[in-house]
This record gives sequence, structure tokens and C-alpha cells, in this order.
Amino acid sequence: MAVRITIDMSSGRPNPWWEMGDLDRFQQVRELLARKPQARGAVGSGYTGLGFRGVRVDCTGSDTPLGLPASFELAGGGAPDPVASAELAQALVDTIPPDLAEGGGITIGDTSYADLVRETALEEIERTLHDDSHGASQETSKAQREAELPDGWKEQMRALAARAPSCDINSEPWSPYYWNHPAIQYHNNCYNYAVAQRTDTEARPGREHGYSIPGTILGYQVAVGCYKDGLVQFGYPCQPPGTRRYLLALATGTSDQGYRDFHFYRYHPEGQFWSHKPALNEARFYDDSGQVIRDPALCNRGRYTELYPYLFQSHDSVRIS
Repeated sequence: MAVRITIDMSSGRPNPWWEMGDLDRFQQVRELLARKPQARGAVGSGYTGLGFRGVRVDCTGSDTPLGLPASFELAGGGAPDPVASAELAQALVDTIPPDLAEGGGITIGDTSYADLVRETALEEIERTLHDDSHGASQETSKAQREAELPDGWKEQMRALAARAPSCDINSEPWSPYYWNHPAIQYHNNCYNYAVAQRTDTEARPGREHGYSIPGTILGYQVAVGCYKDGLVQFGYPCQPPGTRRYLLALATGTSDQGYRDFHFYRYHPEGQFWSHKPALNEARFYDDSGQVIRDPALCNRGRYTELYPYLFQSHDSVRIS
């Protein structure tokens, strides 16, 4: 058997994960995990919004360690004993391979990614013990966000509210039962959801067309990948007639430690709201404050504080992977 550790803290990027196949490094915390069932939470039982959501443990193979379920979560907000849960999560994060690469690979001699992930996860775990806002405190107020909006964005939102956008938009009906099915939810991220295409690959803008988003993950760098996949800036020009012309919004952000990521939203003209899917968690139409999203620029986006100033329009011809 093997034990897979996943730090659930991304939305567009793949979550950091690694496996401990021989259980040697897992032995030091295995007995503690078995002795402290109150430290374990069911997967998805705690916070599932944007930002850090906990450390997930998956035991794969024909048998599982004595006293442990096949999958559980630590420091995600769902455990009866949050202090013990945080302590055990920290112990598991300390087992991260020093040369871990994004996507679960190994880059021999390069510890930068592993160091950043470890620092970010440990600080976020500590935060869970003292702060229930899950990163919402990093957000500016709604009034501040509104004051900083470019005129072009305001004009687009007014046109959408008046049902008079510059381009025609089709809408896939709000369909959480599809995107939240276990066979789909755990393999498709915010980008898959935004363009309404299931690939089971945790799609990344531009990857299908040979483009890699730089590590700085700035809004315009993510946008380049979108354009290569076939998306266009909304209204420049309009997508041709079809049945899958969707409207998307992009936000980027960074943790206190410098971990960069991106996130997408999709518009539903039938109800004039936006929905999204944080990483491999459930799709929803509310923000990190539990409010229905009427404008991505004004909703609570947690640490994703940088809004890309242009909307994107997707289409049948868009191809992602």
C-alpha cells in the first residue's frame, strides 16, 4: 500500500502532493493518527472555499494502516479536535520531499517549490488555530474594491445587468450534480468548470497548445494561455454563433509566503449570477462570505485579490487539456 499526502491549497494550479510508498516516514505519525481519531475530519467536511483547505491523507492499496480510514483530512476545519488535527498536519507537511516538483514529480537539486509549499502550509495550518476567516482578512473591503474598478469593467457589468452585453452569451444551466459527481469533481478544476469542458486532467490555460504559464503567474500570463486555447477578450471580437459561448472572469493572487495561483468564474445570464469551482472541490455560486456572486470584482475572493481587467468569452472551438 501507499499513503498519498495532498495539501489542498490551490485552485488553478495542481495541489502539492507526494507519496510515501514504504511507510517508513509515515511510521512516526501513524500511531498518533490512530490514537487520536478526533484529529481526523471527513474529506470536505471543513472549509472548502478559496485558499488553504487542509491536508488530505489517502491510503491506497489493498489494506490501510491500523485504525485509519481510507481517506481523511487534517487542519481543514472539520475535525472535532482542531489542535490535535493541526499538530498532525504539521507533522505530515514536514515529510514533504525536499526536491518535490509541481504536479507530484521530482526536480533533483531544486528545493524552491518544496520550501515554498512547506512554509505556506505550515503558516496556514497555524492560522487555522487562531483565525476562522480562512484568508478572507487578506481581502480589501467591498467599497475599496469598487473604487478601484476600471471603467471598462463597470460598463460591462452594467450591460450584463441590463441584459444588453456587447456579445451574445449562451448559458449552461446551473448543474452542480454533474460537476460535483465524484468521478468528475476530483479530476477537474476551476478552468475546466469555467469553460464547461471535462478533461479529467486539472486543465491549465495554454497547455493544450504548448504554452506554460510562468511561475510568476500574473494575470496577463494566464490570459496568454487562455487566448492560445481559443478564448477571446469579450467583445474584441465576439465569438461566432454556437451553443457554448460562455463568459469568464479571471483572478490571481498570492499567499503571505509568495505562493501564486489563479482562479476562474463563469457567468449565468439566466439568473444573473456567477459560479465557480475551487480546485477539486464542489462547484458553487457563492463567495467566501457565503453571498451569491453578482459581480466577481466585488465578491469575497479570499487571497485572489488581483482581478484581470478583461472578461473572456469561450466557445465550442476552445480546446483545453
